[in-house]
Amino acid sequence: MRGIKVFLLVCCFLFFVFTTFANAGDIKIGVVDLQKALNMCKAGKAAMAKLSKKFEKMKKELQEKQEEVQRLKNELEKQRLMLSLEANREKEKEYERKLRELRYLYQDYKDEMQKEEFEAVQPILNELRNVIEEIRRKEHYTIILEKSVGVVCYQSEIDITDKVIKLYDQKWQKGK
Repeated sequence: MRGIKVFLLVCCFLFFVFTTFANAGDIKIGVVDLQKALNMCKAGKAAMAKLSKKFEKMKKELQEKQEEVQRLKNELEKQRLMLSLEANREKEKEYERKLRELRYLYQDYKDEMQKEEFEAVQPILNELRNVIEEIRRKEHYTIILEKSVGVVCYQSEIDITDKVIKLYDQKWQKGK
């Protein structure tokens, strides 16, 4: 439902743009794939590599905890008949506690990963948007659309993603 609303909004917007600027002369439209630009620019690759290392550590720790919980579960199943009722309850409590800890740790890491990814990516996206605006002004684009926001199809000639990546990388290299 939300996708239909976005699509209709984009269609209405494009209709408005085309009818408004139809009398004004040439209309120049560009399309940019921000996700591709983020993934392909040097800053984006560097940020993702840094995050990937950190996420691998978290993943390894989670895997170790999960193996520990699985080991406890296996022990509990094997020893269930041999242990007293009280010992069984203690083992089950320990297993449930470890399982709960694993779930909490997983959720904490998931939240932390999302937060860190947002913090790493947001400044790059803002800078990419500035580069897009610079290209729009210099090359006199009437409008530049983001590919993932309702653009279904277009001619490849109006895709400025590679141009954005190239200009952003040049600016990023100078700023380093």
